[in-house]
Amino acid sequence: MYGTATFGAAQEDIEEKCLSKPSDDRALNKAYHYLNTKFCQPAVWFDNFFVDERITENARAGTSVRWKNDFTYYELTGFKYNARLNAKFNLPKVNRRLKLVIESDGEDDLFDLFPRSAEELESSVGVRYDWIRKGYSSFNFKATFRPSIEARYQFTYPLTINNTLRITQKLYQKKKITGESTQIDLDFAFTKKLLLRWSSFAEHDWDYDTKDGIWGMGSGFTLYQYLSNTQALNYTLSTLGTDEPKPFIYNTQIGMTYRHNIFYRWLYYEITPEYNWYREYKQSFIEEASIRLRLEILFENF
Repeated sequence: MYGTATFGAAQEDIEEKCLSKPSDDRALNKAYHYLNTKFCQPAVWFDNFFVDERITENARAGTSVRWKNDFTYYELTGFKYNARLNAKFNLPKVNRRLKLVIESDGEDDLFDLFPRSAEELESSVGVRYDWIRKGYSSFNFKATFRPSIEARYQFTYPLTINNTLRITQKLYQKKKITGESTQIDLDFAFTKKLLLRWSSFAEHDWDYDTKDGIWGMGSGFTLYQYLSNTQALNYTLSTLGTDEPKPFIYNTQIGMTYRHNIFYRWLYYEITPEYNWYREYKQSFIEEASIRLRLEILFENF
């Protein structure tokens, strides 16, 4: 019963988000919207099931609470526990486009694919204003009390029935750092149960204290595999580089995640074995295996 109800609700959610209607009866318009609807369904299912914030931020429910508890064993440093709370609350009495947000900095980036430092993932509270959310484009502003401010523009375009392109541009100011990032995602839907995503980004930070700019870049692949209405897998491979003090690759990671929705629609667990190669400039790579158990509580539109 639970699986059937979940599947029905998920299908209705996907159909609603994938609903695409042409603005006129021209053949070209009809063909585009047919392709848009057909491609959207597997991508939306995987993005919603794995709660990929960087992809679903524009389409997800306006009010949500996500509490993640990570129990990780590292080969070199031992056991670590980490908890993160992400929440978005509509403020309809103020403005429908305005949201109160509680999240970790960098959480809507490629965190699961490209690991971030603990400092970059410190929690912050702020507000987000969704200025444009129409057709292929979205544009919003976010300000936190750390303090920081960010402008984010995203453009999504289906290239064919099996491929789509997504470009995300950000400008941000954090304390004494001004930066920008460009992110590109290409999705390839082999079937409704198998989706490959290639993700790449480049970012530049300017530090007013050191009067120096630093480039960071990364590229990676995620292969999503549907198992059942409540289970899925993803396989990841990524690499990170920087130009400070000179261009070099400082991290390469390979991993796999099994995600399972159990007992209630709001309860999930994940098991993620990973292997990392990381280093400092001119140093040898350090190899480390790890395994993470994540317990996650997710509420939406409550």
